[in-house]
Amino acid sequence: MSRLAKSQGFTLLEVLVALVILAIALGAVIKVSGQSAQMLLQMRADTAATVIAEDLCARLQLAAIAPEIGTQNSLVVIEGQNWPVRQTVEAGQLPGVLKVNYFVKTPAPFEGQASITTYFYPPPAAPTPSNNTTPPPPAATGVAQNPSIAP
Repeated sequence: MSRLAKSQGFTLLEVLVALVILAIALGAVIKVSGQSAQMLLQMRADTAATVIAEDLCARLQLAAIAPEIGTQNSLVVIEGQNWPVRQTVEAGQLPGVLKVNYFVKTPAPFEGQASITTYFYPPPAAPTPSNNTTPPPPAATGVAQNPSIAP
């Protein structure tokens, strides 16, 4: 038998080819994980912009006065990051209803924008009492008005 036929190990060339294939595979894995991390940061920024817009909508619904029709630009600062906000108010399709759009731009390096539309129902104006009105009758609550009379 020949000495080469009995050899059971790997040659230097086979080891080098295996290392090159392994290096290419690891490079691809590292690149994909880097892109995943970048995508995660982008999604966090987009989600934060949406949360800011939803917060502004909630604050609007809790406000005692209606916003003015038109466009206003403002800046929300959270943990040192600037989030530009544009609020657009216009008349809604129903009388007395306002359509409010919020556009929140994500800060650099994640240029993007979240937008939310909400409808604002202004609180009704308080009625002005006149001098010739009588007070309304007490509301029926299911409890007898005179405690000496059983229901």
